[in-house]
Amino acid sequence: MTAAPSDGAMEPLPPGTFTERIFIEREDVTRLALAAAKRASGLSPSTRRTEVVWVDGESELAVGIRRLRVETGRGFVVVALPVRCDQIGGAEVYVTLAVGEPGRPAGMYASTTRRPRGPELVVDTWGEAIVAFAWHVLLEVVSDVAGRAGRDTRGDRLVPAELEATADGLAVVAMARHRFTGAPASAGKAR
Repeated sequence: MTAAPSDGAMEPLPPGTFTERIFIEREDVTRLALAAAKRASGLSPSTRRTEVVWVDGESELAVGIRRLRVETGRGFVVVALPVRCDQIGGAEVYVTLAVGEPGRPAGMYASTTRRPRGPELVVDTWGEAIVAFAWHVLLEVVSDVAGRAGRDTRGDRLVPAELEATADGLAVVAMARHRFTGAPASAGKAR
């Protein structure tokens, strides 16, 4: 992964300014996604759990967070999520997210189909949750990369502003947040 230094060597960025592109090689994307899947599942980073169980009424789905894979291509990211349940045994469900690509930026927007690809029984019941989980994992990855790139002038971690996908991996542009809230320092002082 190529990124801006996070050891304080990079000057804090003023609000609304951006870093150069931070490239994440395809192999690193999956590694980062595994840690992101733990966070998205609400698990501790040190947990040894390899799956979580989603419950909706009488339905249960085991989601293999340790075997999740991410593939990238020009303008898209595919999250392959291993699942299992009593009715189908084990399978994978695929969520394809269309994102920006070199020469065609899309900021932090992505689009996908309403239904992921996978066993009909799983997708009928869990499709929306699986799509939301895949997007959450991708957002965790790019937020972590942006946050490690540096800090803004207030000391806050940078946030992702742009995401591009290629066959080789992902590129993230980080930025310092704009400040829309809070009164100026002189507000509230007696005159």
